[in-house]
Amino acid sequence: MSSVEPARHALYSALEEILGEQHADTLMTHLPQHPSDEVATKADMTGLKASVDQHFDRMEDRIDQLAIEVREMNGVMRDQLRTYSLGTIGAMTVLTAIFSLVVTFFA
Repeated sequence: MSSVEPARHALYSALEEILGEQHADTLMTHLPQHPSDEVATKADMTGLKASVDQHFDRMEDRIDQLAIEVREMNGVMRDQLRTYSLGTIGAMTVLTAIFSLVVTFFA
């Protein structure tokens, strides 16, 4: 039993004596059953929504920044792959020419 229950029971008993059982039941159903520090209000929910919205906005901004960085990295990698491929093709061409010369002169 929570610390609120004895107080609620005492209030109900007093209301029942003054108002009668039916009116006491009606009134008690409209009172919060939890301590007021455990009840969330509409203002609490609005504040929570604003906080969540703000976090999502920051996440969206960060995702946009990451997308830009990924596109930039993609361009850098494409340039490096092009340079590596041309360098490799050039080196293989030179080596093939040297090998052909060696085979031609010493064969």
